Amino acid sequence: MITPMDIHNKQFTKATVRGYSEEEVNDFLNQIVADYERIYREHREMEEKLDQMKAKLANYEKISETMTATLQLAKDTAENVKKNARRNADILIANAKADSEKQIKDAQDYRRTLIHNMMQTEGNMKSYVGKIRKDLELALAAIDELDRMKAPLGDGAAQESFAEAETEAAGDEEK
Repeated sequence: MITPMDIHNKQFTKATVRGYSEEEVNDFLNQIVADYERIYREHREMEEKLDQMKAKLANYEKISETMTATLQLAKDTAENVKKNARRNADILIANAKADSEKQIKDAQDYRRTLIHNMMQTEGNMKSYVGKIRKDLELALAAIDELDRMKAPLGDGAAQESFAEAETEAAGDEEK
């Protein structure tokens, strides 16, 4: 590219008798140099601004890439958090089900134990009632026996019989 100095330093050869007026050519060249310097300076300024804009654009592109990567990382992290939450929820549900099944089994075992104890208690009670009934029947038999007896009239044998019946009734009561 031709610089303003190149234009300013340009020398023309002298023409023959009829050439251009040196003063007009120099004035015109000076005007071109001034205009060209202004345009050249503006061009340099524009190139500097363009370089600055390119640098800013490159910076914005880096920021954009970083933000895109960060956004993707956030999405991935959110997905991982969701997966972990689902996995933890599944584990909690499975543990709760296992606990509830264990509690149900324990309650059923306890129920069976209670039923067994109740049946055993019922059997013991029936046995006890049977024993009491037998004792009562013996006592009633002894009472009936005593009721059938006649009072002795001075007979020693009758008194012994009465004493034996009392002893027998007392022994049955102890049982």
